[in-house]
Amino acid sequence: MKKIAIGALLLLFLIASGIPLFADQITRVGILDIEKVYSIYFRESKAVKELQQLRADVLREISRIDEEILLLESQKLDAESRGDGEAALRLDREIFQKKQYRDDYRRIKMDQIRKRSETLYKSDEFLDELLQAIEYVAESEGFSLVLNSSGQFSQFFFFYTKEVDITELVIQELMRRAGQSYDGQ
Repeated sequence: MKKIAIGALLLLFLIASGIPLFADQITRVGILDIEKVYSIYFRESKAVKELQQLRADVLREISRIDEEILLLESQKLDAESRGDGEAALRLDREIFQKKQYRDDYRRIKMDQIRKRSETLYKSDEFLDELLQAIEYVAESEGFSLVLNSSGQFSQFFFFYTKEVDITELVIQELMRRAGQSYDGQ
């Protein structure tokens, strides 16, 4: 009986002395909303700004062509009112060709922009940058696991505190690496 008591005391002592060891190994979990990171950081990136500039240039060119078409239509109306059927017919062909050019230009350029946009959002460079920022924030804040809370994964989270949401920290880190400032939203 004395051996059992000593064994139990020894076991109790080992368990009590081992508690601080186990307390240091509790995993800290971080939550990240990747969709929010994309929507905030990615729209501010150089590549996205270049894409937006390209889109603006294309729309500006389409507007310029539309103005030319309006001018030609006005000239055609003037020719018809003067009774100059030959000039009206020539202008009508020119209007048709301009409209066809505009429609082809719009279709081709918008398709190019769409493809470039898709490539941009799936680029390995951005994903590498994102993963490096997540790793940096997780390590510096003491998180050993980071889970995505957006999209299809949001259904798995019933509750989490603001302290474990590292979305803003990751956005700030990405902005810092890009040389941009970010106040948070």
